[in-house]
Amino acid sequence: MRRMIFLMALFYLIQLFGANPGIFSLPLELYLKETIGLTASQLAWFGSVWIIPWTIKPLWGIISDSFPLFGYSTRSYFFICYALSSAVLFWMGASGAPSQNVILFGVLAVSFFISFSDVLTDKLMITEGKSEGNTGILQAAQWSAMSFGGAAMSYLAGWMAKHSTVGASFYLTAFAPLCGLVATALLISEKKVLKNKNSFSKCLRGLKQALTSKEFLVTAVFIAALRLHVYPPVIYYQRDVLHFDKQFLGMLYAVSFIAEGVGALLFGFFIRKISRKFLLNSIIGLNVISTISLIFMKSELSAILIYIFVGFTGMIAMLGILEIAARTCPVGIEATAYALLMSVFNLFTRPGLIVGGILWERGWSFSSLVLMGSALTAACWLLVPLLNLTRDRRG
Repeated sequence: MRRMIFLMALFYLIQLFGANPGIFSLPLELYLKETIGLTASQLAWFGSVWIIPWTIKPLWGIISDSFPLFGYSTRSYFFICYALSSAVLFWMGASGAPSQNVILFGVLAVSFFISFSDVLTDKLMITEGKSEGNTGILQAAQWSAMSFGGAAMSYLAGWMAKHSTVGASFYLTAFAPLCGLVATALLISEKKVLKNKNSFSKCLRGLKQALTSKEFLVTAVFIAALRLHVYPPVIYYQRDVLHFDKQFLGMLYAVSFIAEGVGALLFGFFIRKISRKFLLNSIIGLNVISTISLIFMKSELSAILIYIFVGFTGMIAMLGILEIAARTCPVGIEATAYALLMSVFNLFTRPGLIVGGILWERGWSFSSLVLMGSALTAACWLLVPLLNLTRDRRG
């Protein structure tokens, strides 16, 4: 069990440091904004390409389940994902000051490999944890590592953005998947499996079953509506209006990650006592409140306090969404259905970022964009009655 807890924490840290968002994320975002000169909407469009691999995660699950590689459905794919992502990152680092095309191809490739490894990690969590009822413990290890590790990563990214180059940040990031390569070789043992011609058909039947489940579809619509709202271009506001220092931005995100970790621990403690209806209403309310709080960001001190609040409430709201998703997945196809809902979660964030960037460029104020986003989130309360499709097992 200790080995699995360590692996779950390590693989989520690799995902965090490697591409989600990655050590290079802040240096690259500032490089695209201030060196290449992308506008807010262009940067949002650019980022939309990188998110594509995270929106088709069920495909990675079908591939690993249906087509064992060298006799393994997990281990071989881990090797390939970590080796190739590290190689691409070293290549991007060697380019020094990469062009838009190099960045577009490179980050997309790394996102592809790391998102695939994320699906493999969750698959390992389910297969290893479900037999002994330890999935909750393993998920706690994943998200605790993600939250508290994010604090260190954000501070490091801020330091890199101010004192180093974007190429160096790619070099440093490349060591994260190398750690995964070593861990896979030393700590993952897997029995060889024979290729089953029916595996692919079974996966497709699972997808069809999920997509014809009324409760599953309504949950997918709820997640899409919750994520589909206008996001103000925060980094443009922080740099161009508030004039925050690059290293301070890294520290700010680090503070947010620590608050997220506390929120995750609190959520894990109370989740068994929370009814589904209360959870749904809390998700919407916390998202509305945390978004509105951005209006009061006027100085470094206020930004720190707001990011503590947003990190704490945002993590509770996000884990609430994940819990709703997990409770909704049809029996027998939990992994496929969960991956589908997470694809919806990832996909429907991007349009709001693009719209927010376009409106910002057309002269909309930061506060007006925040209020619009909050109003659209609040409208999700209209969907809550539709989600009460089955009896809540927890009260």
